[in-house]
Amino acid sequence: MSVQGGISVGGYDSDVYSWYDSNCLPRSAVLVRNDALDPGGSHGGYLRQLDYQVDGQTRQCVGPSQTRYGGWGYSVSHYQAGSHSSHDVIGNYRTVLNGTHHSIHEYKLRLSPGGPVDVTVHWFFATGRTNPVYAITHDASPAGPDVVAADSRSPYGNLIFDGIAGGDSPVAGIGWGDQYRFTTTGPGPVTFDSPWDYRGSNAVPHTVMWSGAADAEMGAVQTQTFDAHVSGGDYGDGLLSDCWGRTSASPGSCLLQAGGALLREWLWPFQLNQYELPFVTSSKRMAWGSTYGSVGQRAYRSFGRSLSGYPYQSYSVFLVLGKRSERHTNAQIAEVEAAAGSRLSATMGTVPARGPGGVGRTDLVPYLPAGYDSTYGVWVIVASTSGGVTFRLDPGSGALQNPVFRIEGWTSTDAPTRVTLGGAAIAEGVDYFATVDSARQALWLTLSRQISSAEEISVQP
Repeated sequence: MSVQGGISVGGYDSDVYSWYDSNCLPRSAVLVRNDALDPGGSHGGYLRQLDYQVDGQTRQCVGPSQTRYGGWGYSVSHYQAGSHSSHDVIGNYRTVLNGTHHSIHEYKLRLSPGGPVDVTVHWFFATGRTNPVYAITHDASPAGPDVVAADSRSPYGNLIFDGIAGGDSPVAGIGWGDQYRFTTTGPGPVTFDSPWDYRGSNAVPHTVMWSGAADAEMGAVQTQTFDAHVSGGDYGDGLLSDCWGRTSASPGSCLLQAGGALLREWLWPFQLNQYELPFVTSSKRMAWGSTYGSVGQRAYRSFGRSLSGYPYQSYSVFLVLGKRSERHTNAQIAEVEAAAGSRLSATMGTVPARGPGGVGRTDLVPYLPAGYDSTYGVWVIVASTSGGVTFRLDPGSGALQNPVFRIEGWTSTDAPTRVTLGGAAIAEGVDYFATVDSARQALWLTLSRQISSAEEISVQP
């Protein structure tokens, strides 16, 4: 990892995080500082650019200059009177962790979607992990219970994910996942007449969009299953279920766009390019979604479930950028499903059953499964009194690519002296990548392996 703080990238005062992905290829993320007006007319707090390698060339994904949201990762909440976003809010930033192989960048700000809501955002980067994590917490306690009744569409914005300058290339297809999986099925570009299929079962909330001019896709994949954390907006108060299990050829009572085949734009559970489609087919808008009341209400209903959005609403998503032909978004979905079905146990040290409920929080919530911290998509083990751990990770019927572990209670200021996998010693910088987080007495460790069957790992100071 390398972190370059306070450098100008195209005139934007930024912090640049560079790392090596699961294929040992370089990636870099440009995060705009949020303490002043930036050249695009907003106040920072978002990812302006991400570069990665495709077939030996650098693909530069940058926020388009011709739109209000010239990057991705803005904090946006809609409510009855309109919306409020980080575009118009000055906040503060810091590097929470600047490690050898793991880094965390933080934004803090206050939104006002009908009342004051404090927002904390973390970006998490790790050597050996291709897709960074965007984690967000909304704290509505400054407003008080049931004052705010907002949704969250964060992370929000536009990124020219196919790397084609100007951002005018057409979007060939879009998709999302709530309890079912929706995808357009035509060759593109996507219009209100595009055919679609909403029949696939789905476990992990996600959005995806792909290019018609390059082999490229962009996705956002939640670090938890739908059952563990409901995401997507039930904006039609149950009407979306009329579309589940159907196609554009047989839509039944599904509400369709006037004069078109696609679902009504306000019915989509995630905001994508639907509000730009009447004008252009090249909009790269991608955002999240949640039901009104998910921020600020002690009780609200979504997808038939009774939930609470007060005082906190927290969740995390992986940002996926890669070749469409390789279906990276689907691969990340499968990995989250595998994590949900995995089992972590320890013979030296302990596996915690609970942990902080999200970034910027100290309250404890259950880890599902035990030891899985969905905030960063990592596995947590608490060190023994001797400072070491020995644990077993069983992925069940799935596979985990380069899993990341956080060993808490790591009192040594040095990296491990010995790490073993299946009883055999493995090498730092080749088989695993470690960061000592002395401030929080933790050791972050990426295992450079695909775990497809139960493995025992030992880490000793």
